[in-house]
Amino acid sequence: MADTVDGDALLAAAVLSDEGRQDPYPLYAQLREGAPRWRTALGPVVLTRYADCLEALRHPRLGRPEADMASPGTLSGRQPRSNEDSVVMLFLNPPDHTRIRGLVSRAFTPRRVEELRPRLAALLEPGLDRLADGGGGDVMPELAIPFPVAVISELLGVPQDDSERIAPLVHDSARLIDAAADDEVMARGEAASTQLGEYFVELAEAKRARPDDGLFSALIEVEAEGDRLSPEELIGNTVLMYAAGFETTSNLIGNGLRLLLEHPEQLQRLRDDRSLMGSAIWEILRHDSPVQLNVRAVLEDVEVLGEHHPRGDQFLILQGAGNHDPAAYDDPGAFDVARFAGADGAVPTPLSFGWGAHHCLGAHLARAEGEILFGALLDRFDSIELDTDALAAAGNTTGRPRYRASFTLRGLESLPVRVTSA
Repeated sequence: MADTVDGDALLAAAVLSDEGRQDPYPLYAQLREGAPRWRTALGPVVLTRYADCLEALRHPRLGRPEADMASPGTLSGRQPRSNEDSVVMLFLNPPDHTRIRGLVSRAFTPRRVEELRPRLAALLEPGLDRLADGGGGDVMPELAIPFPVAVISELLGVPQDDSERIAPLVHDSARLIDAAADDEVMARGEAASTQLGEYFVELAEAKRARPDDGLFSALIEVEAEGDRLSPEELIGNTVLMYAAGFETTSNLIGNGLRLLLEHPEQLQRLRDDRSLMGSAIWEILRHDSPVQLNVRAVLEDVEVLGEHHPRGDQFLILQGAGNHDPAAYDDPGAFDVARFAGADGAVPTPLSFGWGAHHCLGAHLARAEGEILFGALLDRFDSIELDTDALAAAGNTTGRPRYRASFTLRGLESLPVRVTSA
């Protein structure tokens, strides 16, 4: 067992320092070597190794913290947010989690996603046109955000004209789960969540009057049929799906294109062999996961990782650290778009989508969006390069895109590029 002070200091540096937010992976390596599993001064046990993270994520007696469990402190010093009265499935355990997830999961099945691929490609075209017309631009506001916003709006039945207005609110509300969020960020997130709730209440009234074939209308119909879904559950989980539907996918796109631009030989390899696209998406998810941290609580006294843990004990699962564990991946610091090609399970699945009951509901959709977007970029443009002049003009003298001041959800502030059309 590692020295607690050293482990806590390294964790705080990864979560709270600008250096750590820009590149937490060297700090993760130090933790795996010197503090692979330790109990922080705040209470939870931190896990950094792939096998440990996987066991905790998959364990049936671990789940989300419940109302009677003590809330540990936060690294940022803010007051922990209470989920005591939550009706959102992200914060629930079975049976409520199982019931709500079952109602919404039909929109995210692999078969449904495959049927949607032509429509997804069509929703991507406006962003590609903007980049082509400008000879480049900032990928984040031009493509990485609008595309998944359009996709989740289409699935839910949210009017596309409303997307631009509510997307910033979704971004602010998503910060509520961030380990690095301070009280100001939390207050902004709470206000955004309130506004989102009000928007979807109004939209629900419109959908009741004029239903469509979107998921939101389908859930309203379920609610009207009985007690399967309460009005609070309807609104809360619709907001969750909208946020989850674009925030992490936007980061997948931005983080992935950054990796490809910084490894031009891998970009060319993917351009030459499109059969590697599925493997490349998994490698992006592994190498720079849009979700770095997960939390699990012990729901009943149990032995986990060879030790007894009482109900209420908690684990901080550093998925980003597990994804770079050399015990799971050969040369984990290397970016290799063929790492998962033809592996047939020989290479472990990255932890980026979580595991077990709370495995990401939209995982297949996010991967499909990534495959479609990167394929379209390669089809549309002969060259794609990082625009270092634009970075410098914005005050960034490092020559590398910067990550936002967040930790749990890892994504870029901007990604300016220059392109030439095919």
